[in-house]
Amino acid sequence: MAGAHTVFAVTSGVSLLEEQTPASYREAMLSRDGEKWRAAALAEFDGCVAQRTWVLVKRSSLHSSTNIIPVKWVFKIKTDENGVVTKYKARITPKGFRQRHGVDYFEVFANTGKYKTLRVALSIAARRNMELRQLDVPQAFTQADLQEDVYMEMPEGFQVDGMVCHLLKSLYGLKQSPRNWWLLVSEFILVHMGWKATVSDPCLFYKTSRTGQLMLLFLFVDDMQVGFQTEDEAEWEESHAQLKQRFNITNLGESKFMLGMRITRDRRARTITLDQELYLTKALEKFGLDRCKTAPTPGVVTSSRSASEATGEKSSTACTPLHLRGGGESDQALIDVKLYQEKVGTLLYAAISTRPDIAHAVNKLAQHMQAPTALDGRACDRVFRYLAGTKTLGLLFGRSGVSRDKGALVSAYADSDWGSDPSDRKSITGWVAMLGGDPVSWASKKQKVVSQSSCEAELYAGAAAINELKWLRGLLGELSMAGAHSPILFGDNQSAQSLSKNGIKSERTKHIDIKYHFVTDEVARGNVQLQWVPTTEQLADVLTKALGAQQHTALIAQLMVRLPQ
Repeated sequence: MAGAHTVFAVTSGVSLLEEQTPASYREAMLSRDGEKWRAAALAEFDGCVAQRTWVLVKRSSLHSSTNIIPVKWVFKIKTDENGVVTKYKARITPKGFRQRHGVDYFEVFANTGKYKTLRVALSIAARRNMELRQLDVPQAFTQADLQEDVYMEMPEGFQVDGMVCHLLKSLYGLKQSPRNWWLLVSEFILVHMGWKATVSDPCLFYKTSRTGQLMLLFLFVDDMQVGFQTEDEAEWEESHAQLKQRFNITNLGESKFMLGMRITRDRRARTITLDQELYLTKALEKFGLDRCKTAPTPGVVTSSRSASEATGEKSSTACTPLHLRGGGESDQALIDVKLYQEKVGTLLYAAISTRPDIAHAVNKLAQHMQAPTALDGRACDRVFRYLAGTKTLGLLFGRSGVSRDKGALVSAYADSDWGSDPSDRKSITGWVAMLGGDPVSWASKKQKVVSQSSCEAELYAGAAAINELKWLRGLLGELSMAGAHSPILFGDNQSAQSLSKNGIKSERTKHIDIKYHFVTDEVARGNVQLQWVPTTEQLADVLTKALGAQQHTALIAQLMVRLPQ
Protein backbone atom coordinates (compact mmCIF):
# COMPACT_ATOMS: atom_id res chain seq x y z
CA MET A 1 0.00 0.00 0.00
CA ALA A 2 1.42 3.32 -1.08
CA GLY A 3 0.69 5.38 2.01
CA ALA A 4 -1.80 7.16 4.18
CA HIS A 5 -3.85 8.44 1.26
CA THR A 6 -4.20 5.23 -0.70
CA VAL A 7 -7.67 4.36 -1.98
CA PHE A 8 -8.56 0.69 -1.56
CA ALA A 9 -8.18 -1.48 -4.64
CA VAL A 10 -9.37 -4.96 -5.62
CA THR A 11 -7.45 -8.11 -6.38
CA SER A 12 -9.20 -11.37 -7.32
CA GLY A 13 -12.49 -10.23 -5.86
CA VAL A 14 -11.02 -9.36 -2.43
CA SER A 15 -10.48 -5.82 -1.14
CA LEU A 16 -6.79 -5.03 -0.75
CA LEU A 17 -7.59 -3.53 2.64
CA GLU A 18 -8.91 -6.88 3.79
CA GLU A 19 -6.14 -8.76 2.01
CA GLN A 20 -3.50 -6.63 3.75
CA THR A 21 -5.07 -6.67 7.21
CA PRO A 22 -2.86 -9.10 9.17
CA ALA A 23 -4.39 -11.81 11.31
CA SER A 24 -1.52 -11.99 13.81
CA TYR A 25 1.31 -9.91 15.22
CA ARG A 26 3.92 -11.95 13.39
CA GLU A 27 2.09 -11.57 10.10
CA ALA A 28 1.81 -7.81 10.67
CA MET A 29 5.50 -7.36 11.39
CA LEU A 30 6.56 -9.42 8.36
CA SER A 31 4.17 -7.70 5.94
CA ARG A 32 5.24 -4.99 3.52
CA ASP A 33 3.49 -2.50 5.79
CA GLY A 34 5.39 -3.83 8.80
CA GLU A 35 6.70 -0.41 9.80
CA LYS A 36 3.19 1.06 9.85
CA TRP A 37 1.88 -1.84 11.90
CA ARG A 38 4.86 -1.66 14.26
CA ALA A 39 4.19 2.04 14.84
CA ALA A 40 0.49 1.30 15.44
CA ALA A 41 1.30 -1.48 17.93
CA LEU A 42 3.79 0.73 19.76
CA ALA A 43 1.23 3.55 19.98
CA GLU A 44 -1.34 1.14 21.45
CA PHE A 45 1.13 -0.28 23.97
CA ASP A 46 2.43 3.15 25.00
CA GLY A 47 -1.14 4.38 25.36
CA CYS A 48 -1.97 1.51 27.71
CA VAL A 49 1.14 2.21 29.76
CA ALA A 50 0.31 5.93 29.93
CA GLN A 51 -3.20 5.09 31.13
CA ARG A 52 -1.68 2.73 33.72
CA THR A 53 -3.86 -0.03 32.34
CA TRP A 54 -1.85 -2.71 34.13
CA VAL A 55 1.00 -3.40 36.49
CA LEU A 56 3.45 -6.21 35.93
CA VAL A 57 3.60 -9.03 38.46
CA LYS A 58 5.69 -12.16 38.62
CA ARG A 59 3.96 -15.25 37.35
CA SER A 60 5.55 -17.24 40.17
CA SER A 61 3.81 -15.03 42.77
CA LEU A 62 0.35 -16.14 41.61
CA HIS A 63 -1.54 -19.21 42.77
CA SER A 64 -1.50 -22.11 40.34
CA SER A 65 -5.29 -21.81 39.90
CA THR A 66 -5.12 -18.14 38.81
CA ASN A 67 -6.81 -17.61 35.48
CA ILE A 68 -4.28 -15.84 33.25
CA ILE A 69 -6.18 -14.76 30.13
CA PRO A 70 -4.47 -15.10 26.74
CA VAL A 71 -4.21 -11.98 24.59
CA LYS A 72 -4.05 -11.26 20.88
CA TRP A 73 -3.44 -8.29 18.62
CA VAL A 74 -6.27 -7.05 16.40
CA PHE A 75 -5.28 -4.97 13.39
CA LYS A 76 -7.49 -2.74 11.27
CA ILE A 77 -7.03 -0.31 8.39
CA LYS A 78 -9.33 2.67 8.96
CA THR A 79 -10.80 4.60 6.03
CA ASP A 80 -12.93 7.69 5.56
CA GLU A 81 -16.31 7.94 3.78
CA ASN A 82 -14.60 7.71 0.37
CA GLY A 83 -12.52 4.63 1.15
CA VAL A 84 -9.29 6.62 1.62
CA VAL A 85 -6.97 5.11 4.21
CA THR A 86 -6.69 7.36 7.26
CA LYS A 87 -5.06 5.19 9.89
CA TYR A 88 -3.38 1.88 10.68
CA LYS A 89 -4.79 0.77 14.02
CA ALA A 90 -3.65 -1.96 16.41
CA ARG A 91 -5.47 -3.03 19.55
CA ILE A 92 -4.43 -5.23 22.49
CA THR A 93 -7.37 -7.58 23.01
CA PRO A 94 -7.60 -10.14 25.82
CA LYS A 95 -9.56 -13.27 24.93
CA GLY A 96 -12.59 -12.59 27.09
CA PHE A 97 -14.17 -15.95 26.29
CA ARG A 98 -11.62 -17.42 28.69
CA GLN A 99 -13.01 -15.41 31.60
CA ARG A 100 -14.96 -17.14 34.36
CA HIS A 101 -18.20 -15.70 35.68
CA GLY A 102 -18.04 -14.88 39.36
CA VAL A 103 -14.26 -14.82 39.24
CA ASP A 104 -13.07 -12.54 36.44
CA TYR A 105 -16.34 -10.71 35.82
CA PHE A 106 -19.84 -10.21 37.24
CA GLU A 107 -22.24 -7.68 35.62
CA VAL A 108 -21.81 -7.11 31.90
CA PHE A 109 -24.86 -5.16 30.66
CA ALA A 110 -24.12 -1.84 28.98
CA ASN A 111 -26.46 0.47 27.08
CA THR A 112 -25.67 0.85 23.39
CA GLY A 113 -27.21 3.49 21.18
CA LYS A 114 -30.02 2.36 18.88
CA TYR A 115 -29.60 2.84 15.15
CA LYS A 116 -33.14 4.14 14.93
CA THR A 117 -32.32 6.80 17.53
CA LEU A 118 -29.44 7.97 15.34
CA ARG A 119 -31.82 8.23 12.39
CA VAL A 120 -34.32 10.19 14.50
CA ALA A 121 -31.53 12.58 15.54
CA LEU A 122 -30.47 13.05 11.91
CA SER A 123 -34.06 13.76 10.90
CA ILE A 124 -34.33 16.39 13.64
CA ALA A 125 -30.96 17.88 12.67
CA ALA A 126 -32.03 18.15 9.03
CA ARG A 127 -35.32 19.87 9.85
CA ARG A 128 -33.73 22.31 12.27
CA ASN A 129 -30.61 22.85 10.15
CA MET A 130 -28.41 21.90 13.09
CA GLU A 131 -24.64 21.70 12.96
CA LEU A 132 -23.32 18.14 13.20
CA ARG A 133 -20.01 17.18 14.77
CA GLN A 134 -18.38 13.80 15.26
CA LEU A 135 -16.11 12.82 18.15
CA ASP A 136 -14.05 9.73 18.86
CA VAL A 137 -12.58 8.55 22.16
CA PRO A 138 -9.19 6.89 21.66
CA GLN A 139 -8.60 3.86 23.88
CA ALA A 140 -11.94 4.55 25.54
CA PHE A 141 -12.20 1.35 27.56
CA THR A 142 -8.76 1.83 29.15
CA GLN A 143 -10.09 4.97 30.86
CA ALA A 144 -12.51 2.94 33.00
CA ASP A 145 -11.31 1.28 36.20
CA LEU A 146 -11.55 -2.48 36.58
CA GLN A 147 -13.00 -3.73 39.87
CA GLU A 148 -12.18 -7.43 39.58
CA ASP A 149 -8.75 -9.06 39.81
CA VAL A 150 -7.98 -9.95 36.20
CA TYR A 151 -4.64 -11.25 34.96
CA MET A 152 -3.52 -11.27 31.34
CA GLU A 153 -0.54 -12.51 29.41
CA MET A 154 1.73 -9.77 28.10
CA PRO A 155 1.05 -8.86 24.45
CA GLU A 156 3.26 -10.43 21.81
CA GLY A 157 6.27 -8.29 20.93
CA PHE A 158 6.39 -6.70 24.37
CA GLN A 159 6.81 -9.69 26.69
CA VAL A 160 9.04 -9.66 29.75
CA ASP A 161 10.20 -13.10 30.92
CA GLY A 162 8.32 -14.38 33.94
CA MET A 163 5.92 -11.43 34.08
CA VAL A 164 2.16 -11.11 33.49
CA CYS A 165 -0.23 -8.14 33.51
CA HIS A 166 -2.46 -7.44 36.49
CA LEU A 167 -5.16 -5.33 34.84
CA LEU A 168 -6.25 -2.12 36.56
CA LYS A 169 -8.28 -0.70 33.67
CA SER A 170 -10.68 -2.21 31.18
CA LEU A 171 -9.56 -3.43 27.77
CA TYR A 172 -11.46 -4.23 24.58
CA GLY A 173 -12.26 -7.94 24.74
CA LEU A 174 -13.05 -8.21 28.44
CA LYS A 175 -16.71 -9.00 29.09
CA GLN A 176 -17.24 -6.21 31.62
CA SER A 177 -15.37 -3.48 29.71
CA PRO A 178 -18.36 -2.04 27.78
CA ARG A 179 -20.30 -1.72 31.04
CA ASN A 180 -17.43 -0.05 32.87
CA TRP A 181 -16.98 2.49 30.07
CA TRP A 182 -20.71 3.17 29.81
CA LEU A 183 -21.02 3.86 33.55
CA LEU A 184 -18.03 6.19 33.44
CA VAL A 185 -18.94 8.27 30.39
CA SER A 186 -22.68 8.50 31.09
CA GLU A 187 -22.06 9.69 34.64
CA PHE A 188 -19.70 12.37 33.38
CA ILE A 189 -22.16 13.64 30.75
CA LEU A 190 -25.05 13.67 33.23
CA VAL A 191 -23.38 14.86 36.43
CA HIS A 192 -20.41 16.95 35.36
CA MET A 193 -21.70 18.35 32.05
CA GLY A 194 -25.32 18.78 33.15
CA TRP A 195 -26.98 17.09 30.17
CA LYS A 196 -30.01 14.80 30.45
CA ALA A 197 -30.52 11.29 29.05
CA THR A 198 -33.76 10.24 27.37
CA VAL A 199 -35.63 7.35 28.91
CA SER A 200 -36.47 6.06 25.43
CA ASP A 201 -32.78 5.63 24.66
CA PRO A 202 -30.30 6.37 27.48
CA CYS A 203 -27.57 6.85 24.86
CA LEU A 204 -29.27 9.99 23.52
CA PHE A 205 -28.40 12.97 25.69
CA TYR A 206 -29.91 16.41 25.34
CA LYS A 207 -30.00 19.87 26.89
CA THR A 208 -31.64 23.23 26.31
CA SER A 209 -29.03 25.81 25.37
CA ARG A 210 -28.78 29.28 26.82
CA THR A 211 -30.61 30.53 23.73
CA GLY A 212 -33.46 28.09 24.47
CA GLN A 213 -32.71 25.64 21.67
CA LEU A 214 -32.18 21.88 21.58
CA MET A 215 -28.72 20.34 21.72
CA LEU A 216 -28.21 16.60 21.13
CA LEU A 217 -25.43 14.12 21.86
CA PHE A 218 -25.73 10.53 20.60
CA LEU A 219 -23.30 8.01 22.06
CA PHE A 220 -22.47 4.70 20.40
CA VAL A 221 -19.80 3.06 22.59
CA ASP A 222 -16.83 5.37 21.88
CA ASP A 223 -18.29 7.33 18.95
CA MET A 224 -20.28 10.52 19.50
CA GLN A 225 -22.54 12.51 17.19
CA VAL A 226 -23.42 16.00 18.34
CA GLY A 227 -26.07 18.39 17.01
CA PHE A 228 -26.56 22.06 17.90
CA GLN A 229 -27.69 25.33 16.34
CA THR A 230 -25.07 27.63 14.85
CA GLU A 231 -25.72 30.30 17.48
CA ASP A 232 -25.00 27.72 20.23
CA GLU A 233 -21.55 26.79 18.95
CA ALA A 234 -19.75 28.64 21.74
CA GLU A 235 -21.80 26.76 24.33
CA TRP A 236 -21.04 23.46 22.62
CA GLU A 237 -17.31 24.29 22.69
CA GLU A 238 -17.58 24.54 26.47
CA SER A 239 -18.98 20.99 26.62
CA HIS A 240 -16.38 19.89 24.07
CA ALA A 241 -13.60 21.25 26.28
CA GLN A 242 -14.93 19.26 29.25
CA LEU A 243 -14.95 16.05 27.23
CA LYS A 244 -11.51 16.78 25.85
CA GLN A 245 -10.02 17.36 29.29
CA ARG A 246 -11.57 14.20 30.79
CA PHE A 247 -11.36 11.69 27.95
CA ASN A 248 -8.85 13.19 25.51
CA ILE A 249 -11.43 12.92 22.73
CA THR A 250 -10.56 13.42 19.08
CA ASN A 251 -12.64 16.00 17.22
CA LEU A 252 -13.31 14.56 13.75
CA GLY A 253 -15.05 17.73 12.58
CA GLU A 254 -18.28 17.74 10.61
CA SER A 255 -20.09 14.40 10.67
CA LYS A 256 -19.42 12.44 7.50
CA PHE A 257 -18.95 8.77 8.35
CA MET A 258 -20.06 6.63 11.29
CA LEU A 259 -20.35 2.87 11.79
CA GLY A 260 -19.94 2.17 8.08
CA MET A 261 -22.62 4.74 7.16
CA ARG A 262 -21.92 7.87 5.12
CA ILE A 263 -23.60 11.11 6.17
CA THR A 264 -24.10 13.65 3.36
CA ARG A 265 -25.63 17.11 3.78
CA ASP A 266 -27.35 19.42 1.32
CA ARG A 267 -27.41 22.73 3.14
CA ARG A 268 -29.46 24.48 0.50
CA ALA A 269 -32.20 21.82 0.52
CA ARG A 270 -31.78 21.32 4.29
CA THR A 271 -31.57 17.55 3.90
CA ILE A 272 -29.28 14.78 5.15
CA THR A 273 -28.77 11.44 3.41
CA LEU A 274 -27.50 8.26 5.01
CA ASP A 275 -26.09 5.46 2.86
CA GLN A 276 -23.67 2.51 2.88
CA GLU A 277 -22.23 2.59 -0.62
CA LEU A 278 -18.66 1.99 0.56
CA TYR A 279 -19.71 -0.82 2.91
CA LEU A 280 -21.66 -2.56 0.16
CA THR A 281 -18.87 -2.09 -2.37
CA LYS A 282 -16.42 -3.80 -0.04
CA ALA A 283 -18.91 -6.58 0.71
CA LEU A 284 -19.46 -7.30 -2.98
CA GLU A 285 -15.71 -7.42 -3.55
CA LYS A 286 -15.17 -9.65 -0.54
CA PHE A 287 -17.58 -12.29 -1.83
CA GLY A 288 -16.50 -11.97 -5.47
CA LEU A 289 -19.80 -10.47 -6.62
CA ASP A 290 -18.61 -6.99 -7.59
CA ARG A 291 -18.92 -7.77 -11.31
CA CYS A 292 -22.08 -9.83 -11.14
CA LYS A 293 -25.20 -9.30 -13.22
CA THR A 294 -27.56 -7.09 -11.27
CA ALA A 295 -31.08 -8.12 -10.18
CA PRO A 296 -34.14 -5.83 -10.24
CA THR A 297 -35.41 -6.94 -6.82
CA PRO A 298 -33.97 -8.67 -3.75
CA GLY A 299 -36.85 -11.21 -3.82
CA VAL A 300 -35.78 -14.35 -2.03
CA VAL A 301 -36.92 -17.73 -3.33
CA THR A 302 -37.77 -20.19 -0.57
CA SER A 303 -40.12 -23.14 -0.39
CA SER A 304 -42.84 -20.70 0.65
CA ARG A 305 -42.81 -18.65 -2.52
CA SER A 306 -42.54 -19.48 -6.17
CA ALA A 307 -39.79 -18.16 -8.36
CA SER A 308 -42.24 -16.10 -10.37
CA GLU A 309 -43.44 -14.27 -7.24
CA ALA A 310 -39.91 -13.55 -6.11
CA THR A 311 -38.78 -12.16 -9.43
CA GLY A 312 -41.96 -10.33 -10.27
CA GLU A 313 -42.40 -12.34 -13.47
CA LYS A 314 -45.93 -13.27 -14.54
CA SER A 315 -44.92 -15.57 -17.33
CA SER A 316 -44.31 -19.31 -17.30
CA THR A 317 -41.49 -21.16 -15.61
CA ALA A 318 -39.55 -20.98 -18.86
CA CYS A 319 -39.13 -17.23 -18.25
CA THR A 320 -37.86 -17.77 -14.72
CA PRO A 321 -34.05 -17.46 -14.47
CA LEU A 322 -32.45 -20.88 -14.31
CA HIS A 323 -30.66 -20.22 -11.01
CA LEU A 324 -34.00 -19.49 -9.30
CA ARG A 325 -35.91 -22.54 -10.45
CA GLY A 326 -36.65 -24.88 -7.58
CA GLY A 327 -37.48 -28.52 -7.33
CA GLY A 328 -34.21 -30.14 -8.33
CA GLU A 329 -32.30 -32.44 -6.00
CA SER A 330 -29.25 -30.17 -6.25
CA ASP A 331 -31.31 -27.35 -4.72
CA GLN A 332 -31.38 -29.21 -1.40
CA ALA A 333 -27.65 -29.91 -1.31
CA LEU A 334 -26.07 -28.38 1.79
CA ILE A 335 -23.55 -25.58 1.32
CA ASP A 336 -20.78 -24.01 3.42
CA VAL A 337 -22.52 -22.90 6.63
CA LYS A 338 -19.79 -20.48 7.71
CA LEU A 339 -19.73 -18.67 4.36
CA TYR A 340 -23.52 -18.45 4.24
CA GLN A 341 -23.70 -17.08 7.78
CA GLU A 342 -21.02 -14.52 6.97
CA LYS A 343 -22.94 -13.37 3.91
CA VAL A 344 -26.26 -13.11 5.74
CA GLY A 345 -24.57 -11.28 8.63
CA THR A 346 -23.18 -8.76 6.16
CA LEU A 347 -26.64 -8.25 4.66
CA LEU A 348 -28.24 -8.04 8.10
CA TYR A 349 -26.12 -5.04 9.07
CA ALA A 350 -27.20 -3.20 5.93
CA ALA A 351 -30.86 -4.16 6.49
CA ILE A 352 -30.94 -2.70 10.01
CA SER A 353 -28.86 0.38 9.19
CA THR A 354 -29.95 1.99 5.92
CA ARG A 355 -31.64 -0.59 3.67
CA PRO A 356 -35.29 -1.36 4.50
CA ASP A 357 -35.66 -2.56 0.90
CA ILE A 358 -33.81 -5.81 1.71
CA ALA A 359 -35.26 -6.37 5.20
CA HIS A 360 -37.80 -8.97 4.08
CA ALA A 361 -35.27 -10.87 2.00
CA VAL A 362 -32.76 -10.98 4.86
CA ASN A 363 -35.51 -12.10 7.24
CA LYS A 364 -36.14 -15.10 4.99
CA LEU A 365 -32.45 -15.89 4.59
CA ALA A 366 -31.85 -15.74 8.34
CA GLN A 367 -34.32 -18.59 8.88
CA HIS A 368 -31.91 -21.02 7.18
CA MET A 369 -28.69 -20.25 9.06
CA GLN A 370 -28.15 -23.71 10.52
CA ALA A 371 -28.42 -25.85 7.39
CA PRO A 372 -28.43 -23.65 4.25
CA THR A 373 -29.03 -25.32 0.90
CA ALA A 374 -27.87 -24.46 -2.59
CA LEU A 375 -31.22 -22.75 -3.18
CA ASP A 376 -30.67 -20.61 -0.09
CA GLY A 377 -27.20 -19.75 -1.34
CA ARG A 378 -28.51 -18.57 -4.70
CA ALA A 379 -31.23 -16.58 -2.98
CA CYS A 380 -28.57 -14.92 -0.82
CA ASP A 381 -26.47 -14.07 -3.85
CA ARG A 382 -29.54 -12.59 -5.49
CA VAL A 383 -29.77 -10.00 -2.71
CA PHE A 384 -26.15 -9.08 -3.34
CA ARG A 385 -26.88 -8.82 -7.07
CA TYR A 386 -29.74 -6.46 -6.26
CA LEU A 387 -27.44 -4.38 -4.06
CA ALA A 388 -24.83 -4.27 -6.82
CA GLY A 389 -27.28 -2.24 -8.87
CA THR A 390 -28.59 -0.12 -5.99
CA LYS A 391 -25.47 0.70 -3.94
CA THR A 392 -26.22 4.40 -4.09
CA LEU A 393 -29.70 4.10 -2.58
CA GLY A 394 -29.92 5.81 0.81
CA LEU A 395 -32.27 7.30 3.36
CA LEU A 396 -33.28 10.93 3.04
CA PHE A 397 -34.00 13.06 6.11
CA GLY A 398 -35.68 16.43 5.84
CA ARG A 399 -38.58 15.53 3.55
CA SER A 400 -41.63 17.76 3.37
CA GLY A 401 -43.31 18.04 6.70
CA VAL A 402 -46.20 15.93 7.85
CA SER A 403 -48.10 12.71 7.31
CA ARG A 404 -50.44 13.16 4.34
CA ASP A 405 -53.10 15.78 5.12
CA LYS A 406 -53.74 15.27 8.83
CA GLY A 407 -50.80 17.19 10.20
CA ALA A 408 -49.32 14.28 12.18
CA LEU A 409 -45.57 14.48 12.70
CA VAL A 410 -45.37 10.75 13.48
CA SER A 411 -46.91 8.00 11.36
CA ALA A 412 -46.44 4.36 10.42
CA TYR A 413 -47.44 1.88 7.74
CA ALA A 414 -48.25 -1.66 8.83
CA ASP A 415 -48.94 -4.74 6.72
CA SER A 416 -48.85 -8.53 6.89
CA ASP A 417 -48.51 -11.46 4.54
CA TRP A 418 -51.03 -13.97 5.88
CA GLY A 419 -49.86 -17.56 6.41
CA SER A 420 -46.96 -17.13 4.00
CA ASP A 421 -44.67 -19.75 5.54
CA PRO A 422 -45.92 -23.25 4.55
CA SER A 423 -43.75 -24.91 7.19
CA ASP A 424 -45.76 -23.46 10.08
CA ARG A 425 -48.32 -21.16 8.37
CA LYS A 426 -47.22 -18.16 10.38
CA SER A 427 -47.61 -14.72 8.86
CA ILE A 428 -45.07 -11.98 8.26
CA THR A 429 -45.38 -8.60 9.98
CA GLY A 430 -43.95 -5.54 8.28
CA TRP A 431 -44.02 -1.94 9.42
CA VAL A 432 -42.16 1.29 8.81
CA ALA A 433 -42.33 4.31 11.15
CA MET A 434 -41.97 7.83 9.80
CA LEU A 435 -40.95 11.12 11.35
CA GLY A 436 -42.40 13.89 9.21
CA GLY A 437 -42.18 11.62 6.18
CA ASP A 438 -38.65 10.38 6.96
CA PRO A 439 -38.33 6.60 7.49
CA VAL A 440 -36.60 6.20 10.87
CA SER A 441 -37.38 2.59 11.83
CA TRP A 442 -38.75 -0.55 10.23
CA ALA A 443 -39.15 -4.28 10.77
CA SER A 444 -39.91 -7.47 8.88
CA LYS A 445 -40.60 -10.35 11.28
CA LYS A 446 -42.43 -13.65 11.42
CA GLN A 447 -45.39 -13.54 13.79
CA LYS A 448 -45.17 -15.73 16.90
CA VAL A 449 -48.65 -17.22 16.55
CA VAL A 450 -50.67 -18.63 13.67
CA SER A 451 -53.32 -16.16 12.52
CA GLN A 452 -56.64 -17.67 11.52
CA SER A 453 -57.52 -14.87 9.09
CA SER A 454 -55.86 -12.06 7.18
CA CYS A 455 -57.73 -9.65 9.45
CA GLU A 456 -56.08 -11.17 12.50
CA ALA A 457 -52.65 -11.08 10.90
CA GLU A 458 -53.13 -7.40 10.03
CA LEU A 459 -54.24 -6.69 13.59
CA TYR A 460 -51.04 -8.19 14.97
CA ALA A 461 -48.99 -6.14 12.50
CA GLY A 462 -50.85 -3.00 13.52
CA ALA A 463 -50.20 -3.68 17.21
CA ALA A 464 -46.46 -3.99 16.53
CA ALA A 465 -46.47 -0.69 14.62
CA ILE A 466 -48.39 1.08 17.39
CA ASN A 467 -45.76 -0.02 19.89
CA GLU A 468 -43.15 1.66 17.71
CA LEU A 469 -45.27 4.79 17.36
CA LYS A 470 -45.57 5.00 21.14
CA TRP A 471 -41.79 4.72 21.50
CA LEU A 472 -41.15 7.34 18.83
CA ARG A 473 -43.72 9.78 20.18
CA GLY A 474 -42.36 9.22 23.69
CA LEU A 475 -38.84 10.05 22.54
CA LEU A 476 -40.03 13.22 20.81
CA GLY A 477 -42.03 14.13 23.91
CA GLU A 478 -38.88 14.01 26.01
CA LEU A 479 -37.29 16.42 23.53
CA SER A 480 -40.39 18.69 23.74
CA MET A 481 -41.33 18.19 20.11
CA ALA A 482 -44.07 15.52 20.08
CA GLY A 483 -46.48 17.64 18.01
CA ALA A 484 -50.14 18.39 18.55
CA HIS A 485 -51.60 15.60 16.41
CA SER A 486 -51.75 11.96 17.44
CA PRO A 487 -49.83 9.48 15.24
CA ILE A 488 -51.46 7.96 12.16
CA LEU A 489 -51.33 4.25 11.36
CA PHE A 490 -51.88 3.45 7.69
CA GLY A 491 -53.27 0.02 6.78
CA ASP A 492 -54.82 -1.58 3.73
CA ASN A 493 -57.11 -4.07 5.48
CA GLN A 494 -60.54 -2.57 6.04
CA SER A 495 -61.72 -5.43 8.29
CA ALA A 496 -58.86 -4.90 10.71
CA GLN A 497 -59.51 -1.17 10.80
CA SER A 498 -63.24 -1.62 11.40
CA LEU A 499 -62.56 -4.08 14.18
CA SER A 500 -60.09 -1.67 15.80
CA LYS A 501 -62.33 1.38 15.50
CA ASN A 502 -65.70 -0.12 16.34
CA GLY A 503 -64.77 -2.78 18.87
CA ILE A 504 -66.77 -5.48 17.10
CA LYS A 505 -66.64 -8.84 18.87
CA SER A 506 -68.09 -12.09 17.55
CA GLU A 507 -67.47 -15.82 17.53
CA ARG A 508 -65.00 -15.29 14.70
CA THR A 509 -62.92 -12.75 16.58
CA LYS A 510 -63.19 -13.73 20.25
CA HIS A 511 -59.82 -15.54 20.19
CA ILE A 512 -58.06 -12.29 19.27
CA ASP A 513 -57.50 -11.15 22.82
CA ILE A 514 -54.59 -9.03 24.05
CA LYS A 515 -53.60 -7.56 20.70
CA TYR A 516 -57.24 -6.71 19.97
CA HIS A 517 -57.75 -4.93 23.28
CA PHE A 518 -54.43 -3.08 22.97
CA VAL A 519 -55.18 -1.69 19.50
CA THR A 520 -58.81 -0.79 20.22
CA ASP A 521 -57.83 0.85 23.49
CA GLU A 522 -55.16 2.99 21.80
CA VAL A 523 -57.66 4.07 19.14
CA ALA A 524 -60.38 4.80 21.71
CA ARG A 525 -58.00 6.93 23.79
CA GLY A 526 -57.03 8.94 20.73
CA ASN A 527 -53.40 7.86 20.99
CA VAL A 528 -53.42 6.76 17.35
CA GLN A 529 -55.53 7.45 14.28
CA LEU A 530 -56.28 4.76 11.71
CA GLN A 531 -56.34 5.56 8.02
CA TRP A 532 -56.90 3.23 5.09
CA VAL A 533 -54.57 3.28 2.07
CA PRO A 534 -54.79 1.19 -1.10
CA THR A 535 -52.32 -1.67 -1.39
CA THR A 536 -50.43 0.18 -4.13
CA GLU A 537 -49.59 2.89 -1.57
CA GLN A 538 -48.88 0.55 1.35
CA LEU A 539 -45.18 1.24 1.97
CA ALA A 540 -44.89 -1.70 4.40
CA ASP A 541 -45.84 -4.09 1.60
CA VAL A 542 -42.17 -4.27 0.61
CA LEU A 543 -41.39 -5.55 4.12
CA THR A 544 -43.79 -8.50 4.00
CA LYS A 545 -43.28 -10.17 0.64
CA ALA A 546 -41.17 -10.36 -2.50
CA LEU A 547 -42.75 -7.96 -5.00
CA GLY A 548 -42.50 -7.58 -8.72
CA ALA A 549 -39.93 -5.14 -10.02
CA GLN A 550 -42.41 -2.39 -10.88
CA GLN A 551 -44.22 -2.39 -7.53
CA HIS A 552 -40.97 -2.82 -5.58
CA THR A 553 -39.37 0.14 -7.34
CA ALA A 554 -42.44 2.32 -6.86
CA LEU A 555 -42.60 1.72 -3.11
CA ILE A 556 -38.87 2.06 -2.54
CA ALA A 557 -38.90 5.41 -4.34
CA GLN A 558 -41.12 6.69 -1.51
CA LEU A 559 -38.80 5.37 1.18
CA MET A 560 -35.33 5.96 -0.25
CA VAL A 561 -33.41 8.17 -2.68
CA ARG A 562 -30.61 7.49 -5.12
CA LEU A 563 -27.54 9.54 -4.40
CA PRO A 564 -25.90 11.42 -7.29
CA GLN A 565 -22.84 9.74 -8.75
